Amino acid sequence: MEILRNMWRRKFRTTLTIIGIVIGIFAFTVMGSMALKLNKMIAGGKNYITGQISISPRGTDFMSGTSSLLPVDTLAEIAKVEGVQAVEGSVSLTLDAPDPDSVSMSFGQPATINSLDPTSGFENRNWKKMAMKSGKMIDKDSAVNDITIGITVSLDKSWKLGDSVDIRSQKFNVVGILEKTMTGPDSYVFMNLSKARELYVESNPFLKSLKEQSESAGKISDSELAKLSPEARAQIVQAKSFKMEDVSTSASVSWKDGVDADKLSETLKNDFKKEISVMSPKAMGELIDKASATMNAVIYGAALLALVVGLFSIVNTMVMSISERTKEIGIKKALGASNRSISFEYTLEAGFIGVVGGLIGAALGGMTAYLLNQKMASQGAEIFLLEPSFFIGVIVFSFVIGIVAGLVPAARAAKMKVVDAVREL
Repeated sequence: MEILRNMWRRKFRTTLTIIGIVIGIFAFTVMGSMALKLNKMIAGGKNYITGQISISPRGTDFMSGTSSLLPVDTLAEIAKVEGVQAVEGSVSLTLDAPDPDSVSMSFGQPATINSLDPTSGFENRNWKKMAMKSGKMIDKDSAVNDITIGITVSLDKSWKLGDSVDIRSQKFNVVGILEKTMTGPDSYVFMNLSKARELYVESNPFLKSLKEQSESAGKISDSELAKLSPEARAQIVQAKSFKMEDVSTSASVSWKDGVDADKLSETLKNDFKKEISVMSPKAMGELIDKASATMNAVIYGAALLALVVGLFSIVNTMVMSISERTKEIGIKKALGASNRSISFEYTLEAGFIGVVGGLIGAALGGMTAYLLNQKMASQGAEIFLLEPSFFIGVIVFSFVIGIVAGLVPAARAAKMKVVDAVREL
């Protein structure tokens, strides 16, 4: 009670100090909640990406005609490599076709179409099965136009189990909704690879044109082809060779039990160095860790800067308080108070200031994060993760900040000589 009474002897000064702590803890809570959500997403992504060997084609500018796809023959050759269990070609594109006349800003990951090939036999080593909120994940027994959607897509689009929905001018049936994962799959629409390829080709002018040309080129006989100019003949031959099975923008490789995934990745790099780029599970994990470390440094750095300001305000308040209470300290020491008890009293007072500011700052920060989450949830993009353990940690941290800030002023009070203090009487 004495400590609390001493805190409020100078109400205005103590209030200003607490406000400084509140601002720092508020910033730390909001940014920390954002970092928790991002780290949760990154951890989920890392867990998935390190459960497979990721393959992409060499070259990316297929708008100009340069190959950037993985032909089915190449995938078949990869599947024959010793140690490979299965290979799955895949296609990924945004759920909604981009509108060139609109400019929008999205928080979080946009809704994305991810293809599945249930007949490939591929299985991610870390994500063998996903929890379902309702329905099922599409499999080899599903119809070609069946889809399974993430919880964020379900909420954002108001799609429910059994609904017939329109995606890029085609009809699909929702047969499953995933349980909330707090990571990538929440914003995914899983569909059969063949349908994803159709949508991808339709969205790409070059591939769409090539597909249309292939249909007419197939009707041209070899004798008619020989009469054409070399340039026209080359175009027709290219069109004739087009196959939907060759439309894979990436591929995933699983390995057999007992096989070293990183050594297998090196083998694939050496055997197919002209056709593909290979990222081993280890390399992908390191890449994600570096990105995560940089992002956390920026987020927590900004929050800690605000806390430093609050810490110095506590130091200033305690120094002023001790200067004003020199007489009181002298009387206490004259009556037998030990240096330890004096130091403990003033350190604890600083800790109380820290914890009061921490409680208010954490409450305001948590409320702000919750309200922003509620607002963003309607757009399918919650950007904060609110965990009780984090808030308990924030309050404990604010108490520690107060204690640390009070150590020097408290030590100064404890070392004060009785004679010097009594002179102030």
